[in-house]
Parts: sequence; C-alpha cells; structure tokens
Amino acid sequence: MSETIRVIPCLDVDAGRVVKGVRFQDLADAGDPVQLAARYSEDGADEITFLDVSASVEGRSTTKEVVTATAENVFVPLTVGGGIRTVSDVESLLASGADKVSVNTAALDNPALIEEIANRFGNQVLVLSVDAKRPANGGDGFVVTTHGGRRETEVDALEWIEEGISRGVGEILLNSMDADGVQSGFDLEMIRAARAVTSVPLIASGGAGQVEDFVLAAEAGADAVLAASVFHFGTITIGEVKEGLAAAGFSVRGRTPLPAGLAQRLKRDAQGLVCAVIQDYANQEVLMVGWMDDEALARTLREGRVTFWSRSRQEYWRKGDTSGHTQFVKSISLDCDGDALLIVVDQIGAACHTGARSCFTAGGKVATAGGTLPLDLSSNGEE
Repeated sequence: MSETIRVIPCLDVDAGRVVKGVRFQDLADAGDPVQLAARYSEDGADEITFLDVSASVEGRSTTKEVVTATAENVFVPLTVGGGIRTVSDVESLLASGADKVSVNTAALDNPALIEEIANRFGNQVLVLSVDAKRPANGGDGFVVTTHGGRRETEVDALEWIEEGISRGVGEILLNSMDADGVQSGFDLEMIRAARAVTSVPLIASGGAGQVEDFVLAAEAGADAVLAASVFHFGTITIGEVKEGLAAAGFSVRGRTPLPAGLAQRLKRDAQGLVCAVIQDYANQEVLMVGWMDDEALARTLREGRVTFWSRSRQEYWRKGDTSGHTQFVKSISLDCDGDALLIVVDQIGAACHTGARSCFTAGGKVATAGGTLPLDLSSNGEE
C-alpha cells in the first residue's frame, strides 16, 4: 500500500458551537469551532470539515460569520456544508473562506444543483455528503437520510453516489448513520460497497472509537477518514491516527516524528523553533541562518534537502524549490546546549535572496577579527 490517507476532523456546528451526539441526537457541547479548528490545524489535520447540522432542518443558510472566523485561523483546506441550496450559497461560502462545499439535502431535492455547482466552480470544490443507513424495514442495502439524518428516504445510497459522480461531484463523504457517534468502528461493509461504485475520493465517517478503526476503514477502501467525538474529547489525537496508519503501511501527510534521542535533546523556543546555521561543505563558509520546528527538521532528515519554517509567512519552505538554489544535506550537528543546529550542505547557487553566495557577505563586512569597523555603526539613535 502506498496511497496517502487524509485525516479530517469534523466540526458539527449548531448555534455557533461545536456539538456531538449519537446519530445527530442528544447533542453535547464540544467547544468553540474557531478554537477547535485552529488546534486541529496545528495538530496536523489534512483538512477540516465544518457542518452546520441544523441549517437544513431550520431552513436557513450556514452561519457565514463562523465560517469566516474559522477560515482565518486554519492553514488547511476547509469544507463547509449545511443549508446550501443554491449556486449563490456556494459563491458566498467560498468568498467567506471555504475551499470546498458539501451538499446533501438540497441535492437530493434538486439533483441538477450538483451540475450547476460543478459547472460554475469545478468539481474540485464539490463534496456530496451521503448520510446512509440500513433500511428501517430490514431490507437489504443502504438508503439515504436527509435533514441531519432525521428523515429516511427510499433512495438507494449506492445508486445516489453513482448519480452524484455522473453529475460532477469531486468527492463522496459517506457517513454511516447507524454507526455515527457510537464509537464501535466504521461501517466497513458500507465502505466496501461504496468503494465498488465510487471513482472519486471516498471519505469515511461515522463510528470511530480507536486508532485501529481508522486503519480498517482505509483497508476497506477509504481515501480519507473523518471523525469528531474522539478528537473533540481527547480520546484519540490526529497524530496517533497518522502513526497507526503509517504503521499499517499507508502514506500519511505532515508531521513525521523525530528520532527519540534527538527530540529529547532539542531545546526549542516559545514557538517550538530551533535556530539552524547553514554552512558550506566546500569551504566551511557560513551561508545563512533559518528556523526549524520538529516537522521541518524531520523533513530535512528524511529528504536530504533543507526545509525551514517561515516565521513571517507561517509556512514550510524547502530551499531551492522556487529559486533552484538547492541545499543538499551533508551532515547535521546539534550544539552542546541543544538550542542550535549546524547543517553542512552542498550549496547549489546562491544562499542569500539577494543573489550573494552567503547572507553574511551580502550586506558588507561589519567587523573583523582585529576589531576594525569598515561600516559606520555610530548613528544608532543614542547619544
């Protein structure tokens, strides 16, 4: 297995608060959506799904103010669903910061809505949310429910998935209403059945209770695994899910653990960063200084190319990806105090953004070993 499995926390939002219950009933408060989303973004979530669980029931639009505030505090794709009935609703949510939208009840009422959204914005923004369950009459297969799982229809879930794909949806979010909130495991039979008819990415939802459940869902054919309660209440962390998936042979994105010995010796600042001094292998010249968190260092160790954390842009950047001035790692040393790294590299081209080989020669020499000051440093604003 080599496919990359995404891990997605879901924020079920009602009246501006994250809630969670069993099969969308007996909802308990789980916290502030903006704070939770920011935490999950920091914890390595691949995406975040925001579902306004009462919007369709109450016949109103998704609360855009909460969507905007959430989008401003996360740095991963944000999918928003609930109460989307028109192309204008989609346009408004995308303008509010959503990256994708999820449709359910309105699409069943008007399947042409799928085509309208896909034609206007592209299928990459459109997720078909399918809340499915076994029929109450004990029949075979799975049927679709609407209005937050409150209403059972006679629509066959697998046929609806196929129709949605034919009309242009880019992903399927499959939520088992029988398993939702129960924490007894994903409905693997439902996932396998949906996988057999699904040609687009399949997100499995409903029933996660332990790390092994996520692994089994991926083995059943899910491209992504989504959960709520176990993340909200601290039963399982996103990192633990990714570790479990990786141990089972699946590729996962994001945070890669550092070797235990190195992780223990590192002394990070208040932002979780450590200073990295870059030195030229050819002549031992100091080229530049950057900053790394654990993930940047892990990527550097894994890839053999230097990756930094940008404090100004709040993102990872690998030296040379845009400039072509790549740094290939020869060795990495940790200083005696554990608060600085010396990374010796084979430098291709300039290290400094000014085009100079070294950032320490680009601005001119400030001082020499003899104590002379070629640059005038006397005008420092003080008498």
